[in-house]
Amino acid sequence: MTKSPTNHTGTKNFLTRIAIPIILIMMVIMLIATTYERSSFYHPAIVTPISSLSEPDPELQCPNISLSLEGELQNREFRDDIFTFLVTTMKRIKSTWLYGRTTDRKSSFDDEYIYLSNQVRTILRTFDDIHMSRLNQLSKAVRERIVQIQNPPDCDTAKLLVYDVSGEPSGLGSKMHLMTRHFIRSIYANRTFVFKTKGWGYVEKEWEYYMQPLGKCKYEKKWNSLPLLSDKTHNERIVRTTRDIKDIDWSVPENILAVLQKIHDDPYAWWVSQFVSYAFRLQPWFEGQVQSIGNRIGFTGKVAGIQVRWGDKIGREAAKHSVNEYMDLVDTFFRREEPGGNQTRRVVYVATESSQAWKDLRSRYPHYHFIGSGYVNESRNLGSSHFVPYQNIKSALPSILTDMYFLSKSDYVVCTSSSNICRAIYELMMPEKVMPSDRLQSLDTFYLLAAGPRYRVIQDHKKLHDTELDMEVGDELTAVYEISHRFLDGFLRGVNLRTGQKGNFPSYKTEVIVRALNSTVFEDL
Repeated sequence: MTKSPTNHTGTKNFLTRIAIPIILIMMVIMLIATTYERSSFYHPAIVTPISSLSEPDPELQCPNISLSLEGELQNREFRDDIFTFLVTTMKRIKSTWLYGRTTDRKSSFDDEYIYLSNQVRTILRTFDDIHMSRLNQLSKAVRERIVQIQNPPDCDTAKLLVYDVSGEPSGLGSKMHLMTRHFIRSIYANRTFVFKTKGWGYVEKEWEYYMQPLGKCKYEKKWNSLPLLSDKTHNERIVRTTRDIKDIDWSVPENILAVLQKIHDDPYAWWVSQFVSYAFRLQPWFEGQVQSIGNRIGFTGKVAGIQVRWGDKIGREAAKHSVNEYMDLVDTFFRREEPGGNQTRRVVYVATESSQAWKDLRSRYPHYHFIGSGYVNESRNLGSSHFVPYQNIKSALPSILTDMYFLSKSDYVVCTSSSNICRAIYELMMPEKVMPSDRLQSLDTFYLLAAGPRYRVIQDHKKLHDTELDMEVGDELTAVYEISHRFLDGFLRGVNLRTGQKGNFPSYKTEVIVRALNSTVFEDL
């Protein structure tokens, strides 16, 4: 896509004249907020206790609990507003950087991005402990509710929703996300979710051989003919689910969404991740085996991960991306993380089905240390002493689960979001990150569970090229993924629902629309 040279200057001006002053101002604000937060007013417990005073102090009065609570709420609201502003600023800087990298001033934009993003991250780290504590509390409450529904007192009387995953004509990642959507629907309906995996092409044994069960109720063969879940079958004890569940996509329970919007940068993905991470609980024996592999290949310290997808989906669902495209972003990540520009040992975990990708990586980037799980197809004859062969592979499932495990534990991942596996990795990163979108970069498209997101325009845009969209504040856009569209330039492709026009638009001038869902199952959390 051709861009106007004038816009290059404008972008540069944004970086040097606007972003840096904003960051400096925010650092001062955060200093004030931190000082306020550490004051005895915010933490009454650090005031000298009465019992330690030698003489009663006539000026000492009982703390005004209502004022203390008011102060705490005001402080939290202030802190949440700053966090939201910084997250938005970070996304704008990233979008501008991606666009700038498409010009002939790529190295300059990389340098600016590393500097500016590190300044914002320095401030954002002050939120990590506080926000992770709140996220962990919320996640614990959601998990407890899921466990409660999935383990009813009596499976013979519990209301069940049954899903047969073995009959779906799709790949492993796609089936995992289909299962996740049905799982969410089942919990919304306050029904125990039961799914059949025997006969699934990816496993000789059932899902529970590698993964912990979703609950204690098991699939029974006699359930071959069940009514579909609908308003008419609401009172039926056992029903089966349908593929048409779009009504729950891009929605989060209202009370949970209100919290997430203040303390997390991707509320919808966080919500989906609660179900994916619950389903992705490895059996202890298998997790021990995976961790043993990690020790043997040297998965330690700061690690970047890449999922190079050169298989059967190329040309049909995704474009082929060279290893250079992956490693270019990995290089920027390590430059960003290395203090004082001192290069450290750069370790990259590689997940791919292609032996050629391994050969390209090792020949072009000899100063990197590449590691893999040993499950990768065609890769056992590469002659690497750091590659652990796994000789008794009877299915593809353990290899993919192992790659997903290590990629989700990586500090930074480059993959293609057209792949369900890439999106699942993003979801699995959620529980350990306040801002996971800063830790994964897709080479082709946006995050989605099934249907693509809608975007709301938050800043007017006049197109600078015929391929772009005119947008006004309040417009809604439907995102579109096309293999031919270059995603990695800060622009997305979509349709303006007001004008009906189709074209590219700058992502930082929009926000993802997530609907607040009225859910009785989670309303008391």
